[in-house]
Amino acid sequence: MSETLWPMFRVLLAGFAASLILTGLVREISRRLDLMDRPGAHKQHLEATPTLGGLGVFGGFTVAVLAAGLLSPGVQAFLLGGLFIVLVGLLDDLRGVSANVKLGALAAATALLMEGGVFLRAFALPLPLAFILTFLWMGLVASAFNGVDNADGAASGLAGLSALFAFGIAWATFQKDLALVALALGAACAGFLWWNYPRPRARIFLGDSGSFFIGFCLAAMVVLGEWAGSGLKAVLMGVTLLAVPLFDFGMILISRGLHGKYRTWTDPITMCARDHTHHRLVAMGLSGREALLVMYLLAVLTGTCAVAMANLGLNQALTLFGGLVFLGLVLALWLDQAPLAEESAPPTPQREETSR
Repeated sequence: MSETLWPMFRVLLAGFAASLILTGLVREISRRLDLMDRPGAHKQHLEATPTLGGLGVFGGFTVAVLAAGLLSPGVQAFLLGGLFIVLVGLLDDLRGVSANVKLGALAAATALLMEGGVFLRAFALPLPLAFILTFLWMGLVASAFNGVDNADGAASGLAGLSALFAFGIAWATFQKDLALVALALGAACAGFLWWNYPRPRARIFLGDSGSFFIGFCLAAMVVLGEWAGSGLKAVLMGVTLLAVPLFDFGMILISRGLHGKYRTWTDPITMCARDHTHHRLVAMGLSGREALLVMYLLAVLTGTCAVAMANLGLNQALTLFGGLVFLGLVLALWLDQAPLAEESAPPTPQREETSR
């Protein structure tokens, strides 16, 4: 096997196998220790299910990165920041933590990234402003993946697809280390998805430890990558690459506000409800797996557009992005007509947008 293909094969094999094996071990340990996500309230699953799958994804990702021999300061910052996010998410899965603690953990992880040289450089901003914008971006993407983790196979599948398209862009633009990091995350998500895909139901959930971690990693990859010579074009590519979870997050925030669901200023952060994209597609008549496949197809479409933008000029990229925004608005208006059967559940400090 050529020297070019062998590192990719090694990362794929190590990440997938490690995630597959570790997730199975975590599932068994969770069952034995009775660390389960139980049905109730706004949750859709009918059986108690292990919920610490994020440990398997993080383990698979770490093994793959080490197998690739990637130990640059930026990659070390990835691992340290990711470990911090996973530990705080794990604490939230086990005992529940406040939104303030999560924000503090995200700020600390962002600081670790900056220490490793990973922060928004697109517009040559002063460091304090770069930190603030990097922190906001990390929080947005992490929250979006936390929110889309409301159906079996959704967050892990979408993250895996985004990671593979990020790999394609990074490899085509000669960013070998970033390409291998993206491939490592994609392989880890694929190994976890074997347990999480609805056949007919997931055998383990990501939990906050997993959904925040994969969102953190993908947000950091977009920040680290030199996607384009233009800062604006780089932003457009990053948003397009993660468009499906960002669309879901934006849609529910705006829809809930327009329908008068918010009572306090904290409700947009803490409210849980069965009104996400997957819920609405099911309410429109699709089965759970059909709705999941529609979301996957949308991720393939937007990922392909992100790859195409790498070869387009700024004006062409803006035109393509504008077309996607228009399609997103049409889709949001259509989904807003879905006959949802359940009103929003009361805000809960323990679980924020992760429950099924």
